[in-house]
Amino acid sequence: MTHGKQSTINSVRKNIIVLLIAVVTVTSIKVQTANAVNLFPLVPTFTTASRAVYDVVKEKGFTVPRDTVVVSEPEPVYQSLAVKYKRSATVTAYNSVPWQTDSTPCIAADGSDICKLREQGEMSCASSLPFGTKINVPGFGVCTVRDRLHPRFAHRIDLYFGGADQITAAKQWGKRNLTVEVLDS
Repeated sequence: MTHGKQSTINSVRKNIIVLLIAVVTVTSIKVQTANAVNLFPLVPTFTTASRAVYDVVKEKGFTVPRDTVVVSEPEPVYQSLAVKYKRSATVTAYNSVPWQTDSTPCIAADGSDICKLREQGEMSCASSLPFGTKINVPGFGVCTVRDRLHPRFAHRIDLYFGGADQITAAKQWGKRNLTVEVLDS
């Protein structure tokens, strides 16, 4: 066997081992979108564990030769929703804790339990747009408007990051000026 073939085989083996480790790691823990955003901030939204693994492997620069493994690009969650329009917005983050919300921090303005929805993988946000509007936020993914902000912040979108355990993640998000896509719901 030539040195070039052996090198290619070793490279493929290394990449497969890394991929298997990533699969075992991802599937052995509960991956939630917000947690994944914290772990992999450059990856917008995960629809499945396999997408998370694929994105991490891709981000880290590991390559698997195309003739060895066929990788198809997964479709984004919102691909079936057309972009109604784009707009610039100040995007912030909040958590379901009484000092950031009110005495019922998991209940949004539309009456839904955003804590339970987040556990199910549905992301929520606060905005002056109509309830149920879906917004694609770069670096976060698609969220559904379920909550409201004080009227002085009508130009903002406030992303729901989870409970007290996600305060650090919300602070890391900070305040960003982004171009968001309002989607046809």
